[in-house]
Amino acid sequence: MAGLNGRKPVAQGTARRELETLSAALNHAYKARKISKPVFVDLPAKAPRRERWLTRPEAARLVAGALGFSPARVDSQGRGHGWKRVGPPSYHVARFILIALYTGTRHEAVLQMRWGVNSEGGWFDLDEGVFYRRGAGEADSRKKRTPAPIPDRLAPHLRRWREITLHGPCEYDGRLTQRQKTGWARARERAKLGSDVTPHTLKHTCITWMLQNGVNTWEVAGYTGTSEKIIREVYGHHSPDYLPAARAAFRGRNMGQPRKESA
Repeated sequence: MAGLNGRKPVAQGTARRELETLSAALNHAYKARKISKPVFVDLPAKAPRRERWLTRPEAARLVAGALGFSPARVDSQGRGHGWKRVGPPSYHVARFILIALYTGTRHEAVLQMRWGVNSEGGWFDLDEGVFYRRGAGEADSRKKRTPAPIPDRLAPHLRRWREITLHGPCEYDGRLTQRQKTGWARARERAKLGSDVTPHTLKHTCITWMLQNGVNTWEVAGYTGTSEKIIREVYGHHSPDYLPAARAAFRGRNMGQPRKESA
């Protein structure tokens, strides 16, 4: 159930969320006796979850694309060859990619990250090695923005970026960027990646890589601010420990033998 809002297209997922809000409001109105009869809202089917994640060669190509480079060709393993500079670097986009990739933080939250405590967005505490996804006194939302330790590989980059920026890492011309739409699209095009690679893909990638490296779902959930239920349902198959009993079920001499009835 996609459509138009004026001339602007509305995705099926957006339409469903708005209809869910309408349904909740109507149910509340009925329970409060503001309307005499319950009103049923027919919801479109849920869109399938996007599970696109980047391989390490793809991630490297994306960072290189943000820095102005593009490969002449990409091999079967996803590695770029024959690199050439095709445009000026967008350092703030490259920083955004690395932060989102290493922390699994959502697009908007990464852009608002600053170097010091503030009430408008998250911040990095480089002394204690912790990053906070929301500002001091800022209310949390359904999309959990939990603090987490700064990854060892990201920390040296952050210290260097701290010396060359004023407010935060995703800064352009002395101001924090509000959106990465143009810069992201340019980096993706240079990296020869498809339109299915969105900023949210970096969160998918972070979670997937952690599970592939054997990090348990509880720790992945706590680190990325995602519920463990979602981690198991959407990403669990990437874990080497996924359904271990099922994997072991095809072993042993009794496989395929009729079950003996007890007396």
